Amino acid sequence: MQKNLLLFIALLFHFSTKAQLLTVSGIITNNKLEPLGLVSVLVKNSIQGTTTKADGTYSLQLEEGRHEIVFSMVGHKTQTVALVVKANYRQNIIMDEADGSELDEVVIKSKGKDRSEEIIKNVIRHKEEVLKAAGSYSCEVYIKATQYDSTIKKGKKKKTTPLTDTATKFLGMSMAEIFLAYHKDVSSNSKEERTGISKRGNPESLFYLSLTEGDFNLYNNLIKAPALSPVPFLSPISYGGLAAYKFKMLQIKKSGVHKIFTISIKPKELSNVTIDGEITITDSNWTILSSKFKLPAYHITEYDQFEIHQQYEMLNDTASIITKQQFIYFSKKGKSGKLSGETTATYSNFQLNKIFPKKYFGTEVSVAKQDAYEKDSNFWTTVRTIPLTEKEIRFIHYKDSLLRITTSKSYLDSIDKITNKITWKKILFTGITFYNRDKKRTISTNSLLDIYQPIQFGGTRLYAGVSYNKIFNSEKSLHIAARLSYGLLNKDFNGYINARFLYNPFKRSYWALNLSKDFQLIFQNDAWINQIKRSNLFLNKNIGLGHETELLNGLRLITNVDIGFRSPLNHFKTSKKLDALLDGLYDYNGNTAPPYFDSYKALYTYVGMEYTPRQKYIREPRQKVILGSSWPTLFIGWRKGVKGVINSKIDFDYLEFGLKQQVKLGVTGVSTYKILSGSFINKHKLELIDYKFMRRGDPLLFMNPNESFQSLDSTFPVFKRFYEGHFVHEFNGALINKVPLLKKLKLREIAGGGFLFAKERNLRYAELFAGVERVFKWPFNPIIKFKLGLYVVSSVANQFKNPVQFKFGITSWDRQKNKWF
Repeated sequence: MQKNLLLFIALLFHFSTKAQLLTVSGIITNNKLEPLGLVSVLVKNSIQGTTTKADGTYSLQLEEGRHEIVFSMVGHKTQTVALVVKANYRQNIIMDEADGSELDEVVIKSKGKDRSEEIIKNVIRHKEEVLKAAGSYSCEVYIKATQYDSTIKKGKKKKTTPLTDTATKFLGMSMAEIFLAYHKDVSSNSKEERTGISKRGNPESLFYLSLTEGDFNLYNNLIKAPALSPVPFLSPISYGGLAAYKFKMLQIKKSGVHKIFTISIKPKELSNVTIDGEITITDSNWTILSSKFKLPAYHITEYDQFEIHQQYEMLNDTASIITKQQFIYFSKKGKSGKLSGETTATYSNFQLNKIFPKKYFGTEVSVAKQDAYEKDSNFWTTVRTIPLTEKEIRFIHYKDSLLRITTSKSYLDSIDKITNKITWKKILFTGITFYNRDKKRTISTNSLLDIYQPIQFGGTRLYAGVSYNKIFNSEKSLHIAARLSYGLLNKDFNGYINARFLYNPFKRSYWALNLSKDFQLIFQNDAWINQIKRSNLFLNKNIGLGHETELLNGLRLITNVDIGFRSPLNHFKTSKKLDALLDGLYDYNGNTAPPYFDSYKALYTYVGMEYTPRQKYIREPRQKVILGSSWPTLFIGWRKGVKGVINSKIDFDYLEFGLKQQVKLGVTGVSTYKILSGSFINKHKLELIDYKFMRRGDPLLFMNPNESFQSLDSTFPVFKRFYEGHFVHEFNGALINKVPLLKKLKLREIAGGGFLFAKERNLRYAELFAGVERVFKWPFNPIIKFKLGLYVVSSVANQFKNPVQFKFGITSWDRQKNKWF
């Protein structure tokens, strides 16, 4: 019995020792001994691999034994090193630049004319049959994404514990694992079912957690990556790519009776949305074996460098399909910081030429249920096709341990105690917050700094505010905000109470209630020069009830009821200093003071609808992420002034309708248009405040070209039917990038125009504009970006003349909606 036990222990020790992972690490430099970042480090005949960091270092976890490691990078000679690993090992590499002239012993030196373009043409000729061979198919996809943010640093040096020591090692680290089933038909319709989702750290900025973020298949004519760029990139494996790229043979290797060609791909000078890298092709069936390429930073301003590595495999000896992709990226942050990440996706268990049920592919292109977020470690061990690194394993263990600690009642109580603690800093600057975790309730007040507001209409005002937030277990939510102000000069009270109840989180359906008494603008959203005029103000007491919901996918219904009690402000005392600054600013009737009118009551109703056919979306457990549609959005709105009820003095009906759309025109850019028409069907009793105004162009600022005109000489009302249109095209460098010198300036061109026909004023107006814009990243956060622009505007009208105007503008990037606003 003892002998058997000893034998069992010996065998167990043997196998546990054999399975032990050893570390192979080192630094990779060029021949000038400068560190090389983003070098691909792959273990031959294995899916193991990594890439070097910015300082050129790498690290691999390997089992004991013999391994061949391949070091490769675009523009450098690939090196293969054979190692016998018996202990932790350090292997440094010096990589030479690739020139195509010196090849290893299995490389056939190319003689005569470079045949690379001819080989690319052969791939293009065969690609249709290659794509048809796969037909409609399904597969499983495992995604692992890891990211590091070096700017997140530990705080002041304090007494450390084992927990805080561990925490500092993982500062700025984020990680996600995704497992999904992917389905695609021959018409490029697709659907994914995410059955496993694990996220740790701050995964919001991780790239490629869903296949909806981009299709990088080089067999497609265009490489579409909506999460990175609004314009697609031109594939070199296309007839358009033959004109946009320069091809050069880097090496030719023999594989049995066939040859394997590695071809450099570089953009020609007269090109725009092009990639830069290399592609490996076999002449056995003229298919792609692998590729490495970079996307131009000009079009992906969130990143300073973005590189993609791909592996293609032949399935059933006829279909060439991507089986592995790596996305490697980084962005500079501040003076020395960096945000760097790597996402690897592997594709397996293909089912080719699959027949899907009729109407299987619809507007829901991705779905994840709640149980996808609740998978345990056994699930991930089963589906994981890429081994975790030692640091990733320790990071997961740390985060899971931290989660157990941070979700314990004692820890949460300590956090709440800090949150609810009243300090002088909160009283003076940030405001006071009271949080009840059990009830998911937050109450906040404003700070003392926010109380005193000297530059207000009617003189200095004192403000006090409070807000209440409640989130229910169903993800429904209630938000209430109240704010009261007191005017020292006129001894008057203003304020509001707003309440919003989100009762259907998936459809974003809500009820809203508003009670207010405040100064309001007659010319809402006008040019800034009109916004500050005293003649633009009146006193409004309002009670409003609103509702919005999605009836069907793409169809939203908006309804509102408002009761207003309106009064003039001519009796209000005003600040003499402010009056002196605003002296001489007239309204369109020549007034400088607030307009006088008899006080009255007004009851309004509004019914509006928007419909976007075939609107695609991603379904989360309690959220719907809209991806857009290739169809325009139709909209209609009816606003009615109801006479008699609550002694309402107004009586009118205003109807407006139109359509709007964003059209992606491939490599030439993105167009946006909006066409609308409106008129008062009934205007028996219509007050100045309810007029429909056309806003004047701002004298300096370039206004939103999708909503405003740049060169109207004044703000004026329209009552009868008018026709209005706006068009904007963002070339995204399609023209400027064809001039080599201008291409280096990273400018973007924009052009567009608009028209207005107002028959009652006998006005026919049209404008054209063009400009250049430059995108900048916020220095402290590369994810936040904005663009500055310089524009020239020309217009024609039959009622007035406009000189050519020059304007400047600033626009921010909405990362959630992936568009400028």
